[in-house]
Amino acid sequence: MTSSKSTKRALISSTLALLMCVAMLIGTTFAWFTDTASTGVNKIQAGNLDVELEYKNSDTADFTKADKNTKVFKEGALWEPGHVEYVVLKVSNAGSLALKYKLGINIASETGSTNVYNNAFNLSDYIRFAVLDGDKTEGSVDRDALVAAATDSKLIKEGYTAENHLTATGTDNSQKVVTLVVWMPTTVGNEANHKKDATAPSINLGINVVATQDTVENDSFDNTYDKDATYPVVVSRNELNTSLTLDALKDENGKVSPVEVTLGDTSAKDINYNQNNSGYTGKGVMLGSTKLNKYAATPAAAGEYKFTFKDGTITSTATGYSSIDNYKDTSVYMLVPGNSDVVFENMTFNGVVSFDIQKYTSPWSNLNSISFKNCTFNGIIIGTCPASNVTFDGCTFNAYTNTASANNSNPIWWREDTEGSGANANPIKTFTFVNNEVTGTRPVKIERIGKTVSPIFTIKNNTFDISAQAGNTETKNMAINIGMGENPNLPFTLIDEGNTISANTAALYTASLTGGSNQYKAISGMKVLDGNGNNKVITALVWKTSNGRTFQLKTVQ
Repeated sequence: MTSSKSTKRALISSTLALLMCVAMLIGTTFAWFTDTASTGVNKIQAGNLDVELEYKNSDTADFTKADKNTKVFKEGALWEPGHVEYVVLKVSNAGSLALKYKLGINIASETGSTNVYNNAFNLSDYIRFAVLDGDKTEGSVDRDALVAAATDSKLIKEGYTAENHLTATGTDNSQKVVTLVVWMPTTVGNEANHKKDATAPSINLGINVVATQDTVENDSFDNTYDKDATYPVVVSRNELNTSLTLDALKDENGKVSPVEVTLGDTSAKDINYNQNNSGYTGKGVMLGSTKLNKYAATPAAAGEYKFTFKDGTITSTATGYSSIDNYKDTSVYMLVPGNSDVVFENMTFNGVVSFDIQKYTSPWSNLNSISFKNCTFNGIIIGTCPASNVTFDGCTFNAYTNTASANNSNPIWWREDTEGSGANANPIKTFTFVNNEVTGTRPVKIERIGKTVSPIFTIKNNTFDISAQAGNTETKNMAINIGMGENPNLPFTLIDEGNTISANTAALYTASLTGGSNQYKAISGMKVLDGNGNNKVITALVWKTSNGRTFQLKTVQ
């Protein structure tokens, strides 16, 4: 009995002690053996690929950087057997990445003729070139010595030299000096002598350096990750429009090379292209052919093909237009693969111009992107936007008045393509407008957007000087109009940062609030952000207001 009581007391005491221990532990922290280890902060930095070309010829004693206006050979020279021209070139790697390059002659355009035997011929069939290491013109080197040294020569139509390599800028092997020699051999006879009454044959020549990544830098595995980097294919507009094929753009590994075309001065002419009742008939500039895109062709993967048109001028036949609908006066009409990336770089556009692509393929063609870099517009862009992604970067829009309708003098008036549906729809997904200078009397206008996707507009670091036209009784001299169309469907995102307007400009943004193709409507999901992704509120001016009525562009939850 006593033993039983003692046992009970012991159990009760143990239980109480356990409860007290638990109570003491409540609110305390367990301690364990711990330690830490870390690395230093690693900076991740992008490399850049940048090749430069300098020259000196018989008129220049020192190297001068070459650009699109450089004339390295004497103009007006009459070529004949024995005629020799030379230029000393310095190819430099101005970037942080090693590169490999090829140097060659580019025939921008050529005019053929008829020889004294009544046979057609081209000068490119008889003129040769060679590239010699080093500056071969120092000292007493003469014409015959230059030609004699050029034992490994090519016809100028044959393209590029063998591959060369340059290390990153500032290193020992980042530059190479060569002498380019171009001549007509003395063995050429009357086969290149044009008839007196025939057009004199001529060639517009350029020097090209094509460069791409080299297998020098390492990743975590080796330095061969860029072994398949492709060179751009440089062609003339004539080659682009007559002979270039999709197969010619693929290297031995099946990788697609980008295409570069130096346009020079190009004026619009009659285009009458038609396949199965699709095509374009009107004034314009054709870029491409049915060897690159045609009726019922299957579009390529997005961005698989890239075409860069640079260093030239496109002049329209039209100085004005009355209606944006069914405009046929001047089109830059592109027969390039569907889903291509198209870039216009260092171009000047004069007059009224639209940009179009052969879209009646299967499904319909559309450009993946269209970009304008460092271009000058002395005119107006109108029509249906042909691309999903649009970029204007570093462009200048000069003041221009529509001669047919001054009221429609918008520097850009583009619409989303609402003709197609389903797989044939052509929505604008992104519109990027950065670092541009705009002078005019009407806003940049992008309208009827958001039918099937919610687009993103990035408007940053632009300057606008939009002046009112004489006699205006309503305010129309605003900078930008993002129009959602007559039946607003989906919201858009606007990223706005660093834009400035002149005292002449009534407001940065405008839209109609009551209807029309340039209408704005606040829809749930709308985002208005600064460059850091933070919500912001922008005061905009109502389109055609006569009393200064404003509204707010802001994020809508």
